[in-house]
Formats: sequence, structure tokens, C-alpha cells
Amino acid sequence: MVVVDNASTDRTVEIALSFDGRLDVNVLVNDSNRERSFSRNRGAEHARGLFVVFLDSDDELRPDSLELAATFIETYPRHRFFFQLLTIVDEVGAPVYEPVVHKSHTMRRTLAEGNPLSCSGVFVERPLFLAHRFNEAPELVGSEDWHCWIRIAAEYEPVVCPGGGALLVDHSSRTISLDTWQAAQKRFAFLTADLLTDPATSEYLAPHLGLFHGTQEHYVAVKAAGQSAFRTSLVRFGRAIRHHPGLMFTRRTVHLFRLWLRGAV
Repeated sequence: MVVVDNASTDRTVEIALSFDGRLDVNVLVNDSNRERSFSRNRGAEHARGLFVVFLDSDDELRPDSLELAATFIETYPRHRFFFQLLTIVDEVGAPVYEPVVHKSHTMRRTLAEGNPLSCSGVFVERPLFLAHRFNEAPELVGSEDWHCWIRIAAEYEPVVCPGGGALLVDHSSRTISLDTWQAAQKRFAFLTADLLTDPATSEYLAPHLGLFHGTQEHYVAVKAAGQSAFRTSLVRFGRAIRHHPGLMFTRRTVHLFRLWLRGAV
């Protein structure tokens, strides 16, 4: 197990080292507070296993996640990239939401529509990950995992591993909770330009390019509505539907309509 301390001011190092003797623990300390892509990449470089799995400091893995993953690897040794379905919980552990991965959709379509994988609970063969790794550009913070999974998927698509995976704690300090619609707009512009100028990822996304563009506009529309920028929200929603009309019939659209109604009261 590799623990990367991102120049924290708590007892991370002390607590991690207290497990020495019970676990094979390697503790790395960043010399300054760096974004999570740097820490994840650094941890993967120092890992020694065949696969890497990431776990952010505010997330948890279910007790049987690693055991199920080990069984999956043994049973399906050709799968180099897989993930377990995650659950978003509140701060007392009650389930809030479970991102859906439709069995009827190809993984290419699933990734074009967003990132239901998140990051915690995703298993990647270490050499495959290190060939792509997380982009550490500050412009990508908040979408670096989506960007990385699409690039890896263009070479080797992920599959779903049976069993529950990570528990993501939904709290006000999460990056996405603090996301403004303006920041999301800039981040998606960077992500899209980078992926579509790469021949491999451009070809991978091509069959679902309208959905890829539309889901980003849709996300910005929801963020804008939640931040009382209703005109921007309406414009972005219109663009989303033009890119992909099917986005009209999603749970996110229902949530968006509710935000508009609240704003009209």
C-alpha cells in the first residue's frame, strides 16, 4: 500500500506508519501541496503490484472490494482495466445516489456521456496506467479522471467487476461541490480540445461525439441553475439538446427543471 501525504497538517504520516508490521506500507510526503493527479501518479510510480487502485482521502472501499477484485483478476486475467460500481453517501454514510452504468450501452457510449467510474475503486494494470497516467494540467482539475479513463479506453476498454466498490462521501468541500459553471466551462473546453486533437481518442469518441459535447453543456446548465445564472442555464441546456436530443429524458434534466422552478418562486 502506498500512502501519498499531500503536505497535510494532520497526522496522516503517523497514522499510516502505525500500520507498519501489519501491512506493507510505503509513505511518500509531497514537498508542497500538489493537486491529486500529481499524488496519484507518484503513488503509481512507487507501487509494486500488477494493478493499481486509487482511493482519495475522503472516500472508502467496501470491506470486500479488494477481495472481489483479486478474484476477478484471477478469473479473468485478460482484463487489464476494470471498475466496481460506486455509491455516493452523505456524511453519516447513508446512500444518496448510485451512478448508473447501463448494460445496454457500450462502454464507449458510457464514457462519452460522463464518468460513472469516478476514480476510487478503479483498477488498472500498472504498466497500462503508467503509459497514460493522469494529466497534471491545472486546467483539468475536476475532470482529470474522466480524461484519463477515455485515453486508456481508447487502447483498452474497461469492464465492470461484480460487487460494490467505493463509497464517495458527498460533502461541501469536494471539488465538484465547489465547482462554478464558469470553471466547468473552461475545464471542459480544455478537456475537449486535448482529447479531440489526439487521433486515438478522437476516433474513440467519434461515434458519440454529439453526446460527448451535449453532456458537458448539460452539466454546465445544471451548475449555472444551481448558482442562479438561469439565462446561462437555459442557453446551455438548449445547446445540450441540440447536440443530443436524448438528454431531454434524463434524471439530470428532471433535476434541472426543479432548479428552474425553485428560481422562479
